[in-house]
Amino acid sequence: MVEVFEQSSLYKGFVECLPKRISNRSYGAARLALIQLGSFLYGHDCIEDLEEFRDDPLFEAALKGEVAAPRTISDFLYDFEQDNIDKLSLYLSKMAHAIRKQLKQIQPEEHKPEAPHVSVDSTMHRQEGIKMEGCAFNYDNVWGLESQVTFDELGFCHGMQLRSGNMKSGVDADKLIEQAISRMKFDEEKIISGDAAYCFQEPIKVCLRLGAKFTFTANDAYTGWKNKINQMSSWEPWVYTEEEKKKATTKKRALPEVELGSFLWKPGWSENLRFPIVVKRTWVKNSEPTLFDPTNEGGWDYYAVATNFSLYWKTKQQIIEIHNKRGNAENFIKEEKYGYDLKHFPCLKLKANHAFGLLALVAHNILRWVALIQRPDRPHFSKKLRRRFIYIPGKVISHARQLALKIPRRFYEEVTRLQQAWRLEPCPALDTC
Repeated sequence: MVEVFEQSSLYKGFVECLPKRISNRSYGAARLALIQLGSFLYGHDCIEDLEEFRDDPLFEAALKGEVAAPRTISDFLYDFEQDNIDKLSLYLSKMAHAIRKQLKQIQPEEHKPEAPHVSVDSTMHRQEGIKMEGCAFNYDNVWGLESQVTFDELGFCHGMQLRSGNMKSGVDADKLIEQAISRMKFDEEKIISGDAAYCFQEPIKVCLRLGAKFTFTANDAYTGWKNKINQMSSWEPWVYTEEEKKKATTKKRALPEVELGSFLWKPGWSENLRFPIVVKRTWVKNSEPTLFDPTNEGGWDYYAVATNFSLYWKTKQQIIEIHNKRGNAENFIKEEKYGYDLKHFPCLKLKANHAFGLLALVAHNILRWVALIQRPDRPHFSKKLRRRFIYIPGKVISHARQLALKIPRRFYEEVTRLQQAWRLEPCPALDTC
């Protein structure tokens, strides 16, 4: 994977993001970055695990030289300045768009990527060190760092910000959103989604300026949607599919009673704009009688989504279903934490940790590329991909005074198929990245 990435047209843009190393005795920045990418692809738990590569002649052959010590890689991360970090974060988006265009050319018709649906979200990284720059207690009294990321519906990362642990979610989200979709034309279809932390002026404005449709969980403090519920008289029932009805019948469970309503919201920062807010209410029964509900009948649970989709072209149910797809981003946040060990960061400086996280997400995009080529209908996550393509069982045997490496045929065939898919003629998007 490292070899193919180095030979691809994606590699040049990647190298341009790296800090310069001018010492004659130092390893080149490109080689050090490839070593760290290899570590992420292999699934190492920390920088110290790089010692394993120092005894690997195959990896040395791929790098055309010896593998650097963990201390050297750590020093390399400290070389990153803010300019390098900004370029590498922007590179993630360029990389994601380039791979999407290639997949659109080589994938079967039913699996070709459609309009990108980018979700923005944040997460906390619990840390133990007290001297780490940027560590602070968040609203939940957790000590650590906070990251804000964007993932599209295929799982490609378009950017990442690493900030102080007490940073409020949504701050600078407009920059991440712009980074993810600014390479697209205004009239190209694209969707941005996020939770209530992103339902405010800046993220909405950048979506309008770049021609993106958005769905944000409505923030009551910002939109006041809960005060409008009593004024809504027209409610539509949720329409379940035959498959959902059949599944509920099989499990002997009743489908929940759901109704949908809407109203137009006027933001305080504009006199002329109106945005639909779709309200979904679900009837919830109480588990036991309460003082306020002695009959145990239950009540309505409300949820709202602010959007700029026209209710003429999209139904209320379609808007809720589109918005629900943003939940997939949480799976990729979980993947970055547990698949690439971004649950913790190794350095004392915030910029070095930011560089570490961005390199991990470059590796994530590479492995996600593999997953979509290998199985476009149900792509696997990193754990299974490593078992299938990296941790390949082999046995060295001696026969007739010769040494041979024997591996199972199915592993050979899968890796060969992957190489053939990767070595197609680069599409224009890959050339320009």
